[in-house]
Order: sequence, then structure tokens, then C-alpha cells
Amino acid sequence: MLRVSLLLIVVFLTSCSDDGADPVTGSLMMLCGDEKNKEICDLTHNGAMCSVRRAEATKSLIIQRNEKNVRNGYLALKELDKYKACLENSVIAQNVKRKDDEISRYTTVANISKYQDKIVGETTGVRPEINLWLYQKTGNHDYWESMMNGVDMSDKIHQDVYTVMMAEIAPRDVDKAKEIADLMLSRTDYLNDLSPEIYEFYVHYYLQVGDGFKSAIWYGLYAEYIKENPGINSEYYGRNLKMKVNKIKKAQDIVDSLVLKTNWAGLKIQEIPKGLI
Repeated sequence: MLRVSLLLIVVFLTSCSDDGADPVTGSLMMLCGDEKNKEICDLTHNGAMCSVRRAEATKSLIIQRNEKNVRNGYLALKELDKYKACLENSVIAQNVKRKDDEISRYTTVANISKYQDKIVGETTGVRPEINLWLYQKTGNHDYWESMMNGVDMSDKIHQDVYTVMMAEIAPRDVDKAKEIADLMLSRTDYLNDLSPEIYEFYVHYYLQVGDGFKSAIWYGLYAEYIKENPGINSEYYGRNLKMKVNKIKKAQDIVDSLVLKTNWAGLKIQEIPKGLI
């Protein structure tokens, strides 16, 4: 179960919402009406396809152009990947297909890779996120090694880096994957900043090592902060793990006590008792 869950992490990476980038507001029409955004807007397809992805890609590129740091570069690369995939998979009914739309679409697809090369070239310094993207694109292990080295040199790293490391390492050494998860926790301020995959890792890790009690607590936190449907799955832990009712209740009481500490910003990870991690 743990291995399957961890392997799915890579599939779901694109759904992560932890971006940390400064927002760019305004409609696509407004943004592209600004002359300083002409290069970016000229890159994108001018037809009606993939309008949401086009808008998100445009905004991410403007953010990256305004501040060429590693995080913004990585997020722009991901948005361009999603936009390109949408354009490549789009099918227009033959009776509404226009030749100029098709030319624009093919031109955009061709230019996206060139612009991504530009972003990679503009992003310098310690850049584990960029090396993660390059590794996933090429499979070149040198990028993996550079990513790993970057993790040791910086503590402000996108969660994708940690989750991919966990997914790669867990099938061989689940305890090493746990060390990576713990490292990420130590570098994160609030529990609700964690992606769902991190909660799921702890739930399944503690199941694998035979600690159903801790697994139930992490499930309770997952249900509270991710599912927004509070409550430990007592049927699963009771029936499948043979956990006693009073022990499940104790786990739920711990979850409830942690939730009560949550303020408007969220529950600080440092407030979670060390014995639960």
C-alpha cells in the first residue's frame, strides 16, 4: 500500500498548490494589453483553446520575468508543461477549425520548449527545483545528484522536490524516505502548508512499521486539514487493524487537541509533539 501511494505522488505533483509566488492579477486581456508583456503574450496561442491554461501560463511567466528566482522559474516551467500538453491534446471539430488557429497552436507548441530553455538559463545559483524538472524531462542522473546536493544547501525548497525524493527512495529504504519527510516538516511552518501526499506518507509509513496508533493520528489530521471531513476512519482501524475502540478514541482526542490550537494562520508544526512524528 505504501509503495503504491508513494508512486502516485509523481502523478499528482502537478496538482500541488504550494507556489509561494507573488500574485499577478487582472484578466488575460488586461495583462496582454500591457506593452511590457508583449513577448510573453506573443508566445501563447491566440485561439480559443486551453484558455485557462493559457492564462495561468501567462501569469506565471510574468511573475518569473519580474523576479527570476528558482521557485518562480520552476512554477513557470510547470505551467508551460501543462499548457503545452493541453494544446497538444486539443481536438477542434473540423467544421470550426480555422487554419490560422492551427498555425498559432503549432507555433506555440514549438516555441514553448525554447522559452523553457530560456527560463532554465536565467535561473542560477542553488536550484534543486530546476534540476528536478530537468531530471524528470531527461532522466539524466546528473540532474538528480545536483537536486540532492541542492537540498542540503537550501531550506526554502518546493515540496515537489521532497515528495519525488520520497517516491524514488521509499521502495528501497522506507526509513530513509521518512528522514526526508521529517526534514521537510522541520522546514515547514504550518501543518496546512503540507501537500496531501505528505499526510498520506505518514499514514502509510506507520501502518508499514506496525504503529497503527500514530497512523490513526495522521489520518485524523489528514481528514481534518485535507479532506475537510473530520474523524478517524474507525471502521478501518477497528476492523482491519483490530484497534480497540478506546485507543481509536484516544487518537481522535489527540487530533482534536491539536486542532484546537489552530489559529487563523494554521497549526504550527512545532506544536505537534515530537513523539507523533
